[in-house]
Amino acid sequence: MTTTPMEKIIDAYGSDAWDLILTVYVNFYYSELEIIDLCTRWIPKRQILREKSFLLHHASDEIVHAGLFKEGVERLGLKWDGFDHERYRIDDIDDRFKKLHSSDDELEVLIGLNLYAEGVLAMEELYQLGRSKPDYFYQFARIEREERRHVAFGITVAKRLLAESEENRKRGIEYCRWYQNHLEGYLGGELAKSIEWGIQAGFVEPDYIPRTRARFHDTMSQLGLLEA
Repeated sequence: MTTTPMEKIIDAYGSDAWDLILTVYVNFYYSELEIIDLCTRWIPKRQILREKSFLLHHASDEIVHAGLFKEGVERLGLKWDGFDHERYRIDDIDDRFKKLHSSDDELEVLIGLNLYAEGVLAMEELYQLGRSKPDYFYQFARIEREERRHVAFGITVAKRLLAESEENRKRGIEYCRWYQNHLEGYLGGELAKSIEWGIQAGFVEPDYIPRTRARFHDTMSQLGLLEA
């Protein structure tokens, strides 16, 4: 009888590993759907054609990525529709996307989505998981490379908005502060046990948390929003 990759993972690491893998895939997949919806919300509002095209490319990439996340689960031996997705959803992610969907401030959306959600949280996960366990996390290295475009899109548009007024710059600093505080609660809250297990099992590096903090600093510094 042939052993599936899922069964091999559970045999090697236990059920916690399988739960972690499904948590990663499920939350990435549904985040992609949220991002697609956010992009389509802002396309009609942008007047600069180049910036409008950023959103079209962004949404197109995320459609591809959502498909790759589904495929990644099925390559491990589990049908995408064959398990309860809600069991693996992270409440904080849903709450953050609700916040972005309700905002009418594009600067807030750019900082919260392109720079923070994608440029910090997703990027560090994709980078580490795609390199430590590429057999489990299908095409993560490719997705990470393509996500860099979205960070660049966000930085380009956010810089224009920040340069338009001192008021915009002040709001940008407030948004940056909010996400910096959020990062500490996020890493030490709902995800703390998963991160600890992932470090022990070799799924992520021992310095995963400080590296994520450093990525936040490097990303936000490109907009000059970090306070001394």
